[in-house]
Amino acid sequence: MHAVCIALIHYLLMTLNKHSLSLLALAFSFALMASCGKKPQPADNQADVTPAETEVADQIPDSTLYGVGGEFGMSTFTLITEKGDTLNVTRTALDGTDGEVYGSLREGDRYAMTTRDNGEAIGVLINLTELERKVKKFDVVNGHVVAEGDTLQLDKLL
Repeated sequence: MHAVCIALIHYLLMTLNKHSLSLLALAFSFALMASCGKKPQPADNQADVTPAETEVADQIPDSTLYGVGGEFGMSTFTLITEKGDTLNVTRTALDGTDGEVYGSLREGDRYAMTTRDNGEAIGVLINLTELERKVKKFDVVNGHVVAEGDTLQLDKLL
């Protein structure tokens, strides 16, 4: 296709009057060359994606940790994860702000937790044992409770 465009431009330039139509021919030639350009193709490793797929791909992976509450003190909390790891975290971050704690702190209750300060402090801590008494079907995603497609605002758990 590109060769056909070049041949057409060459023919037009050869047949037009040199003085009167040379500028017109030059402008037409540039327009014709631009229209004959190839449509850019995605690289082999890039797939065509729809906007909906892009939104899904751009979501942040869930960082919520699940486990059972262990010992806790005035400024600390211990979570024994489902994998058996013991995490000792502070309730206050390095910047002086407290983590968001929803529900009571009781040994043996199940919790969902996100952390900050490289895993050293609580970001969000949700007592799942208490939440399950109020809401039957829910998910926790990055410290947010989602029930029936809606993100719930947790002020406190009773």
